Amino acid sequence: MKKPIAILICLLLLVGILAACNININLTAPTEESVAESTGEAVTEAPATEAATEAPTDPVIGALSDYVRSAVEEKKSFADGNTNTMRLPEILLDSADAEAVNQSIMDDYLDYTGNGDNGGAYALDYEAFLTGKILSVVITVHFEGGNSAGSAYNFDVTTGSSLDNAALCEALGKDHDTVISDLGSALKAYYDEKYAEMLGNDSERDKTLADDNVKAATLFVGGGEALTGLCDIYAAVGGGHWVAEITI
Repeated sequence: MKKPIAILICLLLLVGILAACNININLTAPTEESVAESTGEAVTEAPATEAATEAPTDPVIGALSDYVRSAVEEKKSFADGNTNTMRLPEILLDSADAEAVNQSIMDDYLDYTGNGDNGGAYALDYEAFLTGKILSVVITVHFEGGNSAGSAYNFDVTTGSSLDNAALCEALGKDHDTVISDLGSALKAYYDEKYAEMLGNDSERDKTLADDNVKAATLFVGGGEALTGLCDIYAAVGGGHWVAEITI
């Protein structure tokens, strides 16, 4: 009987000792921070995940009417009884290039509308084409003697920048030299089909097909997205000089 009582007394004493020492048993797994605190080691934080970079969006391309409109529309009557509407365009892009072209158009063509002293113009009009981000505007003035003249202008509507022949070819993904060579071939085929049999026309043909004349043509993107050259034509007929649109 004494032995069980002794064991019981020992157990009670052990419980009392543990309570007096206030021992806490932590069954939670140690964290990285707690281990670092106990060892004195620095904790390296995982790098923050970078925010996903948004892909650049393509600029919105508007309608043709957003980029060009008629700046001048004047009716002009002639002795033959006809009345033609003389029109000039205004480029609506907000850029220094567009402003300069608009001023050039007025300087070169306004007199032909009937507001100035140049009464030789019989017709004056323009065409505008929007192909992707490329705006092309072509002006042609016809004279009573049968001659004609014209200008073509190209713009990137996303930047407002004007495009010369080389820049236009680059925007279209075409080689400029190849395009000019193809234009020369197309111009020769056009010319010889119309004027090959004309007597006394050799010098005018040579002038038309000369490299300098081909390179002076202005390229533009016309109807059906066709790359076209506005070329000077010379021939021993009519007024002897006009412009033609040659599809490449």
